Amino acid sequence: MKELKEFTGWEYLLIDAANQYGLKDTFEAHIEWANAHLNDLEALADKAENKPLFIKAVLAIRRAQKGLPIGHLVGFDASCSGIQLMSAVTGCYAGAKATGLIDPDVRADAYTACTMTMNQILKKTTGGTVQVTRADAKNALMTAFYGSTAQPKAIFGDNTPELAAFYEAARLIAPGAWELLHDLLASWQPFAKMHAWQLPDGFEAKVKVMQKVEARIEVDELDHATFTYEYYINEGTKKGLSIAANVVHSIDAYVARSIHRRCNYNAETVHNAYKLLESTLQARKEGMQPAVPTAKIAYYVGLWERSGIADVVILPHLNEHNVHQLPTQLVEELLEIVESMLAYKPFEVVTIHDEFKCHPNYMNHLRRQYRNVLRALARSRILDMIFTGIHGKPVQYQKLSHNLDQFIVSNYGLC
Repeated sequence: MKELKEFTGWEYLLIDAANQYGLKDTFEAHIEWANAHLNDLEALADKAENKPLFIKAVLAIRRAQKGLPIGHLVGFDASCSGIQLMSAVTGCYAGAKATGLIDPDVRADAYTACTMTMNQILKKTTGGTVQVTRADAKNALMTAFYGSTAQPKAIFGDNTPELAAFYEAARLIAPGAWELLHDLLASWQPFAKMHAWQLPDGFEAKVKVMQKVEARIEVDELDHATFTYEYYINEGTKKGLSIAANVVHSIDAYVARSIHRRCNYNAETVHNAYKLLESTLQARKEGMQPAVPTAKIAYYVGLWERSGIADVVILPHLNEHNVHQLPTQLVEELLEIVESMLAYKPFEVVTIHDEFKCHPNYMNHLRRQYRNVLRALARSRILDMIFTGIHGKPVQYQKLSHNLDQFIVSNYGLC
């Protein structure tokens, strides 16, 4: 796997300022821009896309120049996170490339790709008399992959060449995500009051189906004045759209939990686990066979077997008595993850949806762990686990490929 491009803490401050100003280029271009304007960054504040955060980034730069503690967190967003995750778990090369996971030197943007593809289609169907903007394509794409049909129609109209071009472009740039969207919508359980599924770390997603009800209330004490009261009840429906967004958001939340565990870990726990796993692997090489797992270890082994993801959530539960109960392959996978964690000391991470923040000195390690988690998702059977939970019976999801993880080498999954 290609090495991740690393930057100094100072360079991450420059990248952050350029990000908040509104630039959407490579990290090197952001550094070059910030260096070119280093002496007059304050004068650019009124032109910044996000003025408050740009000013905050500039203040951190000035403190760093004086050798003072900055108390500043640099934040990177996942590139089109919904489509990115859906592409990873479906093994979709096209969608992964469009969302910054493949090409190590290109800051990809699915919204721009969608705009360009739409305009190419419209050039053929309308002779180039109709063109769409990136802003319109972005607003439609952000909601369409969560099941919305109203937003694309509101932007492009109903039964128009633009709407047809939009859906064709969405399918072309991220075919795996597009197929997954419709598979999720089709998995709605008619009149079920709740949909439930499990994530690789054992987290249980349980989403009630809620319906809005209106009641007319009359108040005798106010001369029989009336008003409408709206409330929600847990009641199933024949069809629904929310399951698509809920599943993708649950994977998004799993990624966030994984990054926290891998970066802001308990040093003593992880060091102890490393020693246990290392000694166990050595024992396996000398011929020792795995012992029969107890209920607790069997639970975590079961999560690994069903999802195909080794998760470090098991580490606090390992000890010298039960570590020998782990299958050899799981020991090897956990040991690889733990070694990557111990390559850097633990540090605090702040996550806001698909944004990951940390001190600039630690961003190299955070980006590396994010890439590792996305590669694990691409190798995984997480969709088998999720659809099995929703349908209540075993499901094997047909991915577009099973080797996408080998191609996830980009520097711009987070940017």
